[in-house]
Amino acid sequence: MKILFFTPTGARTGSEMVLWYMIKHLSGSDIKTAVYSRQAGELFAKSSPADATYLHKFHRGLPYYSVEAVYHKIVGLTPEESYIKRIHNEFKPDLWYFNTMTMPQFAKLARKLNVPYVVHVHELWETYDMVRADSFSEMLTYAKASIGCSSVVAEQLERMGTPNVKLLHSFIDTEKITLKKDPAVLRKELGLPSDAFVWLMSGTMCMRKGYDMIPDILAQLPKNAYIVWLGSKSDYGISYYLEQRVKREGLNFLALGSKGGQDYYDYLNICDGFVLTSREDPFPLVMIESAYLQKPVVGFNSGGISEFVQKGMGEVAPAFDIQKLAQIMKDVMSGKLSIDKEALRNRAMEFDIHNQLEHWKQFFATL
Repeated sequence: MKILFFTPTGARTGSEMVLWYMIKHLSGSDIKTAVYSRQAGELFAKSSPADATYLHKFHRGLPYYSVEAVYHKIVGLTPEESYIKRIHNEFKPDLWYFNTMTMPQFAKLARKLNVPYVVHVHELWETYDMVRADSFSEMLTYAKASIGCSSVVAEQLERMGTPNVKLLHSFIDTEKITLKKDPAVLRKELGLPSDAFVWLMSGTMCMRKGYDMIPDILAQLPKNAYIVWLGSKSDYGISYYLEQRVKREGLNFLALGSKGGQDYYDYLNICDGFVLTSREDPFPLVMIESAYLQKPVVGFNSGGISEFVQKGMGEVAPAFDIQKLAQIMKDVMSGKLSIDKEALRNRAMEFDIHNQLEHWKQFFATL
């Protein structure tokens, strides 16, 4: 079987890390893989494990869109669609696989070319509102299958009447999690006091990730509590709001910025606990990674965290009860909420690629 995978950026987003892990571990099997990335993100541009990799060649902007309109009128396809058609004819896949629901135009192209496709849905309601209703409906209706990355995602697809919904969880590759730096030394380098209880959140700073709630959470925590944010910073006004409140109120907040490669796990390992502040998060990989590192997991009921966290691992607060979440964090810090490190590690291992890959192979065999 040959599969052509479509991905939006090729960068280290959760959905694209899942894709990278899957393709890497399909290598050497009877499934041949190709990837088309709409941007030249480092994950696939520099270290693609696929049998063939194609990157978007077109520079968007007014000149491109002007040419695209004329080209589409003459050829009936955009330049990008023509390129994808050429890739299809070269690789000759049996199936197209859209790694997020944000590319409905290519699902339309697949139908035009009579190519079967599946949609891997890593998103919840906020992203639904970014796709036109008719495109959204058609993409899901005509897919051979729609994959939900967690129970909450699969349930929402089924509630819409989406045909042939499959639940296949997101996963990590624990073999990639190797630690090289002493967390105590790294904490000292970052200026964190020796008696600090460090909570860490990871993700791009945006409203969906809930970084605007950080000051209100910190204001209710003990003086030795710190929140460290690991992820790309925002250039928008809400970041100014956060910075000013932190400065004016003397709050213990540290923004690390994004850390790629192996350093990422060393920085993740500096925390005493992981806090998920997201408003929506279908099944965040960092939650699984933190559990593998035996860090307590707490957060708002924002999606897959409620399915993931079990007794002894932490606790989930109602969305978005800041006072309740802060109380849970204090209970972890004081020891009132007991944490079983082996339960954390064992739960994370359930969502390791080595324990999930067979489910995916069985799924592909049914198509």
